[in-house]
This record gives sequence, C-alpha cells and structure tokens, in this order.
Amino acid sequence: MQPRAIVEAVATGQRRRLRWVAALGLLGGCGAAPSEVADEPYVLHLEARSAGSFGGRGQSAWIDDVVVEGLAHARWFRASGAGPELPGRLRFEERTTADGTPVLHVHLLIEPDPRLAGELLAGEQLEAFVELERRDGTIELRRDLPLAVERALALVDAKLTVVRGSVEDLEQLLRDEDPEVVWTALEGVERRRVRALDGAVSALLEHPQDRVALRAMECLGVIGGPEHAPGLLRVARLADRAHANRVYEALANLGGEYARGFLAFAARNEDDPELASLAAQALGRLDATEPAGSGEGVERGHRQ
Repeated sequence: MQPRAIVEAVATGQRRRLRWVAALGLLGGCGAAPSEVADEPYVLHLEARSAGSFGGRGQSAWIDDVVVEGLAHARWFRASGAGPELPGRLRFEERTTADGTPVLHVHLLIEPDPRLAGELLAGEQLEAFVELERRDGTIELRRDLPLAVERALALVDAKLTVVRGSVEDLEQLLRDEDPEVVWTALEGVERRRVRALDGAVSALLEHPQDRVALRAMECLGVIGGPEHAPGLLRVARLADRAHANRVYEALANLGGEYARGFLAFAARNEDDPELASLAAQALGRLDATEPAGSGEGVERGHRQ
C-alpha cells in the first residue's frame, strides 16, 4: 500500500471543508503501452458491509443507490448493463484518531478477471482506502458515506486508466486536482516509460504537495534526459536530506555533463558527510553507465 497523503476537498452544496486521507493500492503494467483491450466498462457488483458503530446499518437499501451514484462518473466501471462483470467488496466503519476524532474509513477491493489480473503487477490489488474526517469532528453515515464511496470509486477508476488508458489519458490524470490521482498517474508514466510526457512531469516538480513533487522527480529520472537536469536543480531543496537524496538519484539517472558536474561538486563540497557520500555514490552510478566527457561543470553553491 502506498504512503498516505492528505487531500482537502469541499462537500458539494455544504461548503464544509473536509480532510481526506487516501491510500492507494499500487498497480500498473510494465510495458511501454497499454494492453489492447476494448474500452467496454466492467459491471461492478459490490458486497457492502459495515462494522463498528455502523453495525446493523450497513445493509440498508440506500447503500445500493450510493454505489450507483458513485459509479455514474466512472469510465471503467458501471452499476448495470452488458459487459464483463467483476465482484468487489466495500467495507466501511467509524474509527477514531489518536486524539479522539471520529473518522469514516472506507476500503474498496475489486477482484480482477484473468485478463485484468495479467495487466497488474504481481501480487498487487485493485483497491483504494479512503478516510473522511470533518473539521467539526462529526461523522454522519448518510451524509458522509456517499462522499467517501465516490472518492474510492474514482481512485480505482483512475488506477485502471493508468493501466489501460492512452498517453492523452495519462496526461489528463497528471493535471488532476486530486494529488492521489496525480501520484497514481506518475506511477503509470514511469512504469510505461512514456517519455512524451516529460513536460507534464517536469511541471509537477513544483507541486504543492511534497510527496507528489518528489514522485515527479523520481519519474523524471526514468523518462527524462540530460536536458532536464537544470530544471530539476532549479526546484531542488538540497538543505533537506531526503529531498537531496532524491535529487542525486534523479541526476544519476538523467546523466549528462551538467548532472555529472553538479554531483562531482556536491561530493567534494557538501558539508554534510552523509549527503557528500550520497552524491559520490550517485556520481559513481552515473560514471558506470555513461563515460565522462569534457562537458560543463557546476562550480557553485547548491544549498537553498
């Protein structure tokens, strides 16, 4: 399961601020292109069940309506009609944070058919976790469950787009307002090595969520080239050890004399011994894969 990320959302018609915490199960094909399958949506049959303080209330007929409404905006799933069918499980319960704040927890798990299972990474699940926490500290099932279910379905739908969608689809996901969707799209771009999206990925280096920005940096290191090194360094926060390590890794992958010059300078002049060692290791990896040339060095301070 991926690390969690916090997302701010606004409840339609209520104008209340919500705090979403979403965690996505990883998935994605390893090839350079999506599988050649029809775009016919799956008919999703979900078994819904509640637990905890919602016990006994989870089998109400309105749960079906909640799922149907959530599926209305999905591309790869629908509630009824012709087409291949997939079973799934929807679990929801009220939990409590360490400070006693109630949280609505939703777990959506979809069982793939053999064809879809073959497109996923080995051992990965087609699932999404969503937690909804209101700033006023209240959870109301009929008010809040539709929001959480819609979010979970949207996240799984985006993940299937990452596997089967076109380059244009991936680009659209990279521009999504939801950081979790963007993070998932970056996974797909990297795994499929879609070099045509290097510009869209570069733009995410300045994403307001640090987790997304760092993931974009890693992705660019896979799909980018030496020409991306200057732009990466312009947004680097090298006073942050974790951030600097990602920068050095990405530079080693990007290659080129600009990246080599910077890594050599950092290895010689970094006043943090651990960072100096990381830079030297990255330089060694670069030298092992790309012969050194007489290109431009970077003799300048690099802390920001």
